Amino acid sequence: MSGLMAVCTPNSHPHDDGRVEHGYQLNVLDEDLAVQATVDLPEWESFQQDAAGRRLAEAGFALGGDAWHPSGLGFMAPVVRTGPAEGAQPS
Repeated sequence: MSGLMAVCTPNSHPHDDGRVEHGYQLNVLDEDLAVQATVDLPEWESFQQDAAGRRLAEAGFALGGDAWHPSGLGFMAPVVRTGPAEGAQPS
């Protein structure tokens, strides 16, 4: 595995129904927890697993496993680099 992890977290605390007001942020972290890419998802009111995978692909990454896993208020998944980042903001 590449040692890269995607973490998708809400930008605000979820309401009781799980909806968030300020969207999500998707970060790809390396083994030192340094941000390799960031994708802002301000339009999301809830986590969208399939759309997160597509947004990762646009940023030059692919899921290294079969699914996203809940982690705290967000979700995480191992990823691998597939190409140069196209829609992400490198750090």
